[in-house]
Order: sequence, then structure tokens, then C-alpha cells
Amino acid sequence: MSSINKFDFARQIRQALQKLHDFASLQKLPISSSLSGSNRTLDQGVRLLRSEILAAIDQLNPPGNMPQRAKERRPYALLYGRYVQGMTTAELVEELAISIRQLRRENARALNAVTELMWTKLSAQLESDDTPSMVSTERHDAAQTEAEQLISQAHVDDLALPDLINGVLTTLAPVADGHNIVLVNRLPDDLPLIRANRVVLRQGLMGLLSYVLQRLKTGQIIIESMIGQGVTLRVNALGKYESSEPGSVGLDISQRLISSLGGRIEIDDDGEHWQAGITLPIAEDLPLLIMDDNAGLIELFRRYLAGRGYRVLEAHVISEAIETARKADLKLIILDVMMPEQDGWEILQRLKEAPETKSVPVMICSVLNEPEIAYTLGASDYLPKPVTQDDLLAKVERWCRAPLSPSVPPKGLPASTSKPRSA
Repeated sequence: MSSINKFDFARQIRQALQKLHDFASLQKLPISSSLSGSNRTLDQGVRLLRSEILAAIDQLNPPGNMPQRAKERRPYALLYGRYVQGMTTAELVEELAISIRQLRRENARALNAVTELMWTKLSAQLESDDTPSMVSTERHDAAQTEAEQLISQAHVDDLALPDLINGVLTTLAPVADGHNIVLVNRLPDDLPLIRANRVVLRQGLMGLLSYVLQRLKTGQIIIESMIGQGVTLRVNALGKYESSEPGSVGLDISQRLISSLGGRIEIDDDGEHWQAGITLPIAEDLPLLIMDDNAGLIELFRRYLAGRGYRVLEAHVISEAIETARKADLKLIILDVMMPEQDGWEILQRLKEAPETKSVPVMICSVLNEPEIAYTLGASDYLPKPVTQDDLLAKVERWCRAPLSPSVPPKGLPASTSKPRSA
């Protein structure tokens, strides 16, 4: 039985989920051979792998008749829908009533949960040489510590991605030449600026591309781009692959570094074709206004939104809000209605009447459970306190970035006339 450490285990479980209904692809995963051992055939190892994956997903399903969109049920609904039922991202976003960005965060958490459940149950069956496993773990821990130190000292700037990629490819060119691999840069010169720390991003990309260079015997690595909610680099590895895979330490660290910048890496690896998408935040400065008498809450919201392309402004009276709207193209106003010296509902009415603010979506953020009043008076959305970062980001993204349909209030309530605005 071949050795496997926890980091390779997690990567292979993700690959298995992507190919859950493709028996031939599951047979190619080393973990299938490890599970078959000397007492089972390879086919039995594959069936065991699928069975354990489905069982782990089922363990995420909370007991009782919980609503489909309940937050506690979301990890199960997401994994079951995506990998068992084959639902698309768009279908899951609609089914779970969450944003694409929130779906990706929830998906990552759910994958981690399934991996932990399976590792706890199966690690004893995966015979391994303790020495290589310990060395791999120590190396990963050391690299993780260095990465966290780098992240803690990083400050984001607006960067030109084509220049940075050219620098990375120039550095890796001698390594690529030694492997008879051609590096192809197809990035246009007019890509929008991104918001990132140069050193963190460069190290993340170097780690990812170094991993790919170890996967290929010969061929080419093509880097292209697309624009959506961020800039996405498409890395395609074409050619002959090595029979064995390199260690995943560098890849894990790249994931962490890119994630710290508000980006993400999505990898599709079926053993014969390898490609990755690296999505990075565009250097935007979308203005939104917070009207709340609690300075601590405003500062908390600033921290929640930091590094994600938003400029948080504040106002304490209606005249300040209108003056701010004259100077900035506000994407959203977040309004508290429980303020000691003014009536938030009256402020909402005046915001909807003033020419400068009547077209700006207003989201009520309050401890009061009064969405009916909010929608009736013209609010576009409602966010109850206390507020989590995920909830705030999902709402702000919906109104400041995503060109979605208007928010639909509960049945029986009047719909808002404001619509989400694209950047």
C-alpha cells in the first residue's frame, strides 16, 4: 500500500469529488489503490472511496426537518447539490439564495469538513511510512509559518498584472528550459489593475507554476485571462505528465497566499489534464455610506470590508449624507434606525425623496425585526444585527457589484424600486 499524507489526501478527495461519477478517473487516483490494499480489488477500492465520500457528505446534514436554505444545512446542500446531483454554480446560487463569492467560501469550508471526517476515519487504513510523513508535515508547517509572517507584514497596492507575470515567467524560464517546457504568456496589456501585495502575489504564483513544472515532462504552460468579478488567470498545462505527482506543500502555500489577498485558486486535475484559475480582486474603490451612531460598529464594518475594493464613508445626519452623495457615486447606504437623536425611519424617507440619494439602494441594518416597515418606506434590503462578516459581504456585494434582479421582500411586502448596481 503506498504512503499518503494528509495534504495529499485532501487534494485527492477534492479530485474524487469532481469525478465522483467517473469510475475510470477514480481508478487513477492513488488513494483508490491505497484503499484497495491486498484484501480488495481496485474496483472495490473505488467503491469504498465513493461510499466514504457520500457518507461524509451525509454527516454534514443536520438532523430534523431544517429548511433547505438554513445556514446550518448549507454545507450539506452545497456539496450534495454540486457533486452528487451535478448542479451548476448558477443553480446553487439561486437554490441557496447566496452570492457567488459566499458560495465559494462556503464550499471551501464544506470541503475541509468532509476531508477532516474522512481523514479521521480512513487514515488508520492508509499504511504509511512515518518518517516521510513526519518530514512532509514539518516542511509544511515551516512553510506555513513563513507564509503567515509574510502575510502579516503585507500591504496591498494597485498592480499591473502583465508586468508581474512577465517577471515571474522570466524567473522560471531557466527551470522551464531544463524541462523542455515552453512558457506562453497570452495576457493582454490592457488588463485592469488588481489590488494585491506584490511579494505575496509573486510568491503565490511562483509556487503554483513551480508545481506545474514538476508535473510536466515536456510541453507548454499557457497563461490567459478573463474578466468577471475580478481578473482570472487561466493556467493550462499541456503535454506529457510525470507518472508520479510532486508534493503538494508549495501548492498548499500558494492557496493560502492567494486567499490572503481576497483571491482564490481553483484547480481541475483529472490526472491527464491540469488547469487552474487564479482569481484576483480588481483595484476598485466602490464608495458606500454608513449612517450609524455607533463608531465601533462603523470601524468593525471597515475591517470586514478592508482590502475588498470598497471605500467606506460615514455620515451622522441627513445633510452629511446628501452632501456625500453629491461628491461620490454611492453604491449603497447602510442605515441604522435606532439612533438616540434622530429617527432612522424619517431619514430613510428623506433619503428616498432627495434627488441626490433617491436612486441609491438603502439597506436597513438594525436590531429591530421590522423589515415590513423598511421595505414599505423604500429600503432595498434588510440586514439584522448582530452582523457577521459573511452576511455583510454577501449583501454589499449584491448591491455594489452583482447585476442581479431586485431584492425580493417576504411575501406580502411591497418590492423596492431600487435595483442592484454594477460597478
